[in-house]
Amino acid sequence: MAEGRKSKPRIRPTRPIGLSKDSAPTKPNKPPKAINEGWFIPEPLSNRLHQKSALGKPIDGGIVLTTEEVMFCHWHRHVPLPDGWVEARLEEDSNFAHKAVAYDVVRSAGEKVVPVDGKWLRWERESHPSKGPPSAEVRWARSKETLAIDDLLLWTKQVSSKELKCEFAIVDDEMDVTIYRMDLIEPKGSLDPATKEKYPLLGVDHLSRKFLRQDELDWINGVENPVTDLFGELNSRGLLMRPGFKYGCRWRVYTTKIEAGHAPYLMQMEHDSPSDWEGVCLSVRLAEGVNKSWVIAIDRGGWKFLRISRHLPGR
Repeated sequence: MAEGRKSKPRIRPTRPIGLSKDSAPTKPNKPPKAINEGWFIPEPLSNRLHQKSALGKPIDGGIVLTTEEVMFCHWHRHVPLPDGWVEARLEEDSNFAHKAVAYDVVRSAGEKVVPVDGKWLRWERESHPSKGPPSAEVRWARSKETLAIDDLLLWTKQVSSKELKCEFAIVDDEMDVTIYRMDLIEPKGSLDPATKEKYPLLGVDHLSRKFLRQDELDWINGVENPVTDLFGELNSRGLLMRPGFKYGCRWRVYTTKIEAGHAPYLMQMEHDSPSDWEGVCLSVRLAEGVNKSWVIAIDRGGWKFLRISRHLPGR
């Protein structure tokens, strides 16, 4: 430990199999039973699980749980597992443990997450599916999975159109979970756009003269390529682009003159963006470490701007 450091390393949960004796019920609960729809828990336990925690889908005489809900109930609601249950699930799905851990984390802080048609809908801690609509739709993936931009872009657009937040839980090989929130933004600034004839804010002043970057020169000279096209789009929005080399991106993007404020965005073009979630984690952590938003610029017959930021459950 470094000298003078007072904080202790975070203890990572191991989520063992087996019921805790803390706050255990006087009469032990019975394990869920397999039925066609999932895993059945009868009344009266089912009533408490569903009414208080929005767990399970109500059917006649009880509720039906998904496999990830079963694990959550085992870890947090004193529900035992059938013999050999975990082993059987791992044989069916090698990602079962990662999915269960992701579900456990997105339900932390008392939030209610309901599996619906293969997706997870999240309600805030104070809310409940019986009281109103969800606040977010949640997906999950493992950290080494490929970042599918088109899928992510379409999903974010569809979910946002329902006025829901878009959240993605990423599980790494240490069974640690990082949650990201996606949204499509329209970055705009207050600057007068540069023209091909007049561009006082472009370039940098050194040696009593102005030095222009290659992307600035290409735009001024009418060179047509994706970089100059995006440069022109951002310029038309009253934004100013400066090199993002120190931050691992193409540009840091200002909404005001440089001397008036910091750049709120670090922007990366799609073809330069990370190919998997491990790369996204690195880029977002670096951006938020300097109080900026990380944005991917995506051209699909017009520029789309996808912002990815970290999200902490309960905040």
